[in-house]
Amino acid sequence: MQQNNPVFSSLRKNPDALAIERESASLRGIILKTILLFGIAIGFGVFGLSFANTNPGLYMGLLITSLFTGFISVIVATRSVRLAPVFSIIYALSEGLGLVLMSVIYADQFGSADFNIVLLAVVITGAIFFGMLTLYATKLITVTRGFRRFMLSFGFSMLAVVLFVSIASIFDGGQMAYMLFGDVNSPLVLFLTLVFIMYGAFMLTLHFDNATNIVDQGLDKRYEWMVSLGLMVSIVYIYYQVLRLLAIIASRRD
Repeated sequence: MQQNNPVFSSLRKNPDALAIERESASLRGIILKTILLFGIAIGFGVFGLSFANTNPGLYMGLLITSLFTGFISVIVATRSVRLAPVFSIIYALSEGLGLVLMSVIYADQFGSADFNIVLLAVVITGAIFFGMLTLYATKLITVTRGFRRFMLSFGFSMLAVVLFVSIASIFDGGQMAYMLFGDVNSPLVLFLTLVFIMYGAFMLTLHFDNATNIVDQGLDKRYEWMVSLGLMVSIVYIYYQVLRLLAIIASRRD
């Protein structure tokens, strides 16, 4: 179960994971908790948007705070199964606010007429999720050890490139970062964004398989929160990349 998503990779390392005299994890429990987290994210995101609209000067501060809080929440929930329920909810609250604010910023950047890119991003993300779930459930995609190794290696390669570009940007004034990620007129930027989306989509199959393994191995029911959080992290990542892709297309069209 080792892979990029830290929520899943930490489960294997925890000696207290097995449910001996406690209720064990179930797919139903994972599904319900995942729905709950997304419900919390959407609800708080709408509430946060209304608050931000009455205080426009707080937009960027709220966005940065929400993203930072979400990052910390994932780390804590990954390390402690006891705290996973609380910090999973904190992550949902923070990411709900962050994604709504980020979506509004993207929409405003391209004018109110293009606000439908947000709705389209939601629809595409949902289609990717259910499409990959169908492929996994029907065994059209089988998660093998070789597939896991490939995805893990590819993920580390992506991370290495991002870190290298970040360091290089300190010395070249951000030219490399702009060339690879910021120049919306560059075919390379469009290609890389598509690669990131495909990577996120195929990572979902690993998460589905990990969720199945966690249930089959009889892990404690509390780990449902960690699995649900891991799924949410991946879906949020795909949504952001899809939104970015649509923004790039809109910019090229203009």
